[in-house]
Amino acid sequence: MKPEINQIVTLYEKPKLIAPRFVAAWPGMGNVALLAVEYLKDQLDTKLIGEVAPSGFFAPTGAEVSKQIISQPKIPMNQFFCYQSPGSNKDILFFTGSVQPIPHREYAFAREILKVAEAFGVKTIYTTAAAPSDMHYQDTPRVFAVPNRSDLLKQMMKYGVHFMGEGTIAGMNGLLISVAAELGMEGICFLGEIPFFTAQIEFPRASLVVLEVLTKLLGVEIDMVDLELYANKKEKEMEPLAALLKREKSEAESPQLTEGVVPEKEERVPKSVSLKIEKLFRQAEFDRTYKSKMRLKEELDKWGLFDDYLDRFLDLFKKGQGES
Repeated sequence: MKPEINQIVTLYEKPKLIAPRFVAAWPGMGNVALLAVEYLKDQLDTKLIGEVAPSGFFAPTGAEVSKQIISQPKIPMNQFFCYQSPGSNKDILFFTGSVQPIPHREYAFAREILKVAEAFGVKTIYTTAAAPSDMHYQDTPRVFAVPNRSDLLKQMMKYGVHFMGEGTIAGMNGLLISVAAELGMEGICFLGEIPFFTAQIEFPRASLVVLEVLTKLLGVEIDMVDLELYANKKEKEMEPLAALLKREKSEAESPQLTEGVVPEKEERVPKSVSLKIEKLFRQAEFDRTYKSKMRLKEELDKWGLFDDYLDRFLDLFKKGQGES
């Protein structure tokens, strides 16, 4: 088939899909979203049918070093796949993006993605994301369902999910569902719970529990043994870090002072203020909004602590976007 091309999207073929649902994912905290959707896509008999040109939506922000040499910039992958279920109406259109779009181009990018979904007759869209909390890393994560229509809440109750009262889902995994509502399409974002300390490292257990819900909704069955084994492996690798964080927390809450030594920050601010600052940092890392960062800065300025936390505060702007 001759490719169907416009300035942004190239479709190598346009199969006839029966009542397809759309599943999309981009990188985010804990790599929950992309790992879940890539695993689902790879377990099904999907085929590549198109891609989105990166021009105008993506720009390198750093350089990768390998074997002492800086590599050339990598071209982001933005691809459409489809799954045609034999003898049923459980067809699925997939989209996976390897990088979040540049700031202020996310909305336009979401519209382009949804144009393709509409062309295939998609009415329902699913994305996945991460929900950081103070959960123990060995506990079973909860799954939060956040729909773009109130009537979908009741439908989700039978899947044993939880619901988010208020909050923000940053990045494309949240924005796509919001833009879908604008276009009259129903959508749900499923967030897998992750420990706060895994925001910047992979947490496969959350991807696993999200997939357990998503596969039921899609009406497909896949082998999740490999993902279960991978989750077990990553949890073992986390043990030293979790133990270190637990020890640091214990020492911070019950400091053993040497005679004549007074911690500098405790001398300057009450412990309640230090705890409030930590809470504001977690909130800023959680939702990535400008408002939460400014609330944090105001508190630091109030107690004259901004210089002490400068590097950590700047990291909030350097880290890639994630989800709530």
